[in-house]
Amino acid sequence: MSTPQPSHSDTTKALKLFELWYKRIKYFFVTIFVIILLVISLSAGLLLGFFMSMTANSENITNAQLRAHVLRVPGDEQINYKQKDFLKQYDDSLNPLLVGPKSVNAVIPKALVASEDSLYYKHDGILPKALLRAIFQDIFNTEASSGGSTITQQVIKNQVLNNEKTYNRKANEIVLAMKLERIMSKEEIMYIYLNIVPFGRDYNGDNITGISSASYSLFGKPPSDVNLPEAAYLIGLVQSPYTYTPYNEDGTLKKDTDLQISLKRQHYVLWRMKVEGEISDKEFHQAEKFDIKTHLMTKRP
Repeated sequence: MSTPQPSHSDTTKALKLFELWYKRIKYFFVTIFVIILLVISLSAGLLLGFFMSMTANSENITNAQLRAHVLRVPGDEQINYKQKDFLKQYDDSLNPLLVGPKSVNAVIPKALVASEDSLYYKHDGILPKALLRAIFQDIFNTEASSGGSTITQQVIKNQVLNNEKTYNRKANEIVLAMKLERIMSKEEIMYIYLNIVPFGRDYNGDNITGISSASYSLFGKPPSDVNLPEAAYLIGLVQSPYTYTPYNEDGTLKKDTDLQISLKRQHYVLWRMKVEGEISDKEFHQAEKFDIKTHLMTKRP
């Protein structure tokens, strides 16, 4: 017996049924897509509005006002900031704790960029990827924190805002960091940072601020004379100055086991410099052999 063939009307019905379900499925997914798009657009609009409301005051800060806030460096009383070459004035200053590019060994800013902000010379004040990662870590309360602040943001935090861990402060920090990048050069921002950042304690137990103060306090020499391992050790302190400082609250040197924390951080800085191509393998291994402890300043008996 021959197999009965479907009639023309059966084929037509099947095609119409397929077309009906195809349209329903298509409309369903289109509707879902439109709803998702509307939700995303609405959420983005609300977030943008919320962000703008938080940063209204920062948006209204003029370039001159921002510059005045940032250029408040300890010991700069004799500096005329109306002149554009204030970094040269830093170098020529009679205050040894106020330093510019010529007063600092070039390995110091290299160590800072390599370990703290490797894209410093490429970004416009912020790193969106790092910010998103930091927000994710904050929301999910992860133990390991990767930061997210650039050198420029840290200047804003220290000179204009505060250390409060709030979204309001972070939002204003972002706005002002991008604005600062438009009115000051990378080199100017770099040396403002190096002159104002905390470095922990000295051998008297006093707080120290600025790369020059840190260099004299830890190694008894100006920052122009520090070597590679000393520079890496100093820069290693800035991430957490009072955790990595080699001195106790009374100024005495920490025990060897406690000093290992800062020495591991120094190793990280040196490793990052090697990764970024700032030093060779030979320089890295030579620096690793340098005995930091024997070169640290201590109280006279």
